[in-house]
Amino acid sequence: MENPEEESNFVKGGTLIVCPMALLGQWKDELETHSRHGSISVFIHYGCDRTNDPREIAIYDVVLTTYGVLQSSFKSNSNSKPSIFHRINWYRVVLDEAHTIKSSKAQVAQSAFALTAYCRWCLTGTPLQNNLEDLYSLLCFLKVQPWCNWALWQKLIQGPYEKGDEKGLRLVRGILRSLMLRRTKDTKDTNGRPILVLPPATVQIVECEQSEAERVFYDALFRKSKVKFDQLVAQGKVLHNYASILEFLKLRQCCNHPFLVVSQKGNQKYADLNKLARHFLHESNSAPSKAYVEEVIDGLRRGDVTECPICLESASDDPVLTPCAHRMCRECLLASWSSPAGGPCPIFRKALTEASLITCPYENNFQVDAHENWKDSSKVAELLKCIESIKRSGSGEKSIVFSQWTSFLVLLEIPLRKKNIGYLRFDGKLNQKNRERVLKEFNETRDKTVLLMSLKAGGVGLNLTAACFQCLSDPWWNPAVEEKAIMRIHRIRQKRKVIVRRFIVKDTVEERMQQVQVKQQRMIAGALTDDEVRTARLEELKMLFR
Repeated sequence: MENPEEESNFVKGGTLIVCPMALLGQWKDELETHSRHGSISVFIHYGCDRTNDPREIAIYDVVLTTYGVLQSSFKSNSNSKPSIFHRINWYRVVLDEAHTIKSSKAQVAQSAFALTAYCRWCLTGTPLQNNLEDLYSLLCFLKVQPWCNWALWQKLIQGPYEKGDEKGLRLVRGILRSLMLRRTKDTKDTNGRPILVLPPATVQIVECEQSEAERVFYDALFRKSKVKFDQLVAQGKVLHNYASILEFLKLRQCCNHPFLVVSQKGNQKYADLNKLARHFLHESNSAPSKAYVEEVIDGLRRGDVTECPICLESASDDPVLTPCAHRMCRECLLASWSSPAGGPCPIFRKALTEASLITCPYENNFQVDAHENWKDSSKVAELLKCIESIKRSGSGEKSIVFSQWTSFLVLLEIPLRKKNIGYLRFDGKLNQKNRERVLKEFNETRDKTVLLMSLKAGGVGLNLTAACFQCLSDPWWNPAVEEKAIMRIHRIRQKRKVIVRRFIVKDTVEERMQQVQVKQQRMIAGALTDDEVRTARLEELKMLFR
């Protein structure tokens, strides 16, 4: 806790809630639902016409904003006066989906650390995703002394943990015991009764058998992958390319549908990377430095997958380059803009339009018109079989189809239209207003019984209990991400039995990824040291290419 009177020239405020954009409307609805009419005032600070006067928002009991707005305000004011959020002494700051700030050096984390508040709360289902540093960043925001001192953290916790010394983990458990209020679906009250009673949830594995043509294509792709992988092993560069191997060779997309590999409408105008470099240096109004452009072009040549500065994950699904040569997920960038007409680059702050974005060049000698040449893949056929079975039952039950690739959701629209199955689409390309419209329509309509949803946009925070069937169309590296997606429908207000189907193609990389997920769960639980994790990653990749 901090003293809100420390900065007497600051405005006194109420509660600031920072959350992903998709949750703004839901937070407002929940606050109004669970309070007496007119008892609290709620303001959403988001959009292109945002005020910069802290007095205008400090009068509200609760202010809602997004991580993107907080970060951009902090960065754009870093060399002048503090941002609107940092000129208010908040009574309480709440970070929803707080693992968003897991990287303590990232701008979004720094903008959260700099807030002034009497009370600080972190809400997250996954405080620890990949390593102990995720937790360190949350403690920095909470101002838990002395554990927000990196040198001390490294000496007493991170260092011992990496050496396999249990003292580090024991200390972490002791710290959390005094800070963390943990509630799960299995938690019981003092009388031994569950604090939450939900209908049962069943998770089923649907095994998909590839057709002969699919298998031939997959095997050819796999052989090409293995050649590249063996070269990296020999050069000792595997772990530096951990994220890019499977993305570069499209093995995982191929399991969903071969068209994800051969029919993408990439912008081949800049397939020649030298031409792309000349565009950045001589034709772009943003004029990035020559050294930076060379670094970006070299990364493209190596097939590197870089971190998206918005979602802080690998920018591997439909990555784009801005005119200022910054690389990020198209979905994340469009979602960060408050207007469909365009918005700023999150790094350079220069105004952009969608037309100015450059699709990252890729090596693809095949071009297939998916609409004209459509044929169901084995996985799509199984997905449709499940959806049609629900439709034939006449129950009117609704389904959500999750995928980590928005391009797969685009492909799924083709057979759904052909079979006259009503559907809606929810991904990061929708602005806040359209996201709320889609969710409202899905909750209320009887005609649209399928919601196609990207894992990135819909896998956090949303309440989707209008559906009781869920299809996870592709496995994710981190099992916690899949669990959070399942919790979108298996939560408070769900009155029906929930059925979750995970679609896995037999005898492919997807089957072996399930084994990787088990190891990921062990690592998150603290059963593996960082040295074991590094060794495990190499072994995991070797296992995938057996």
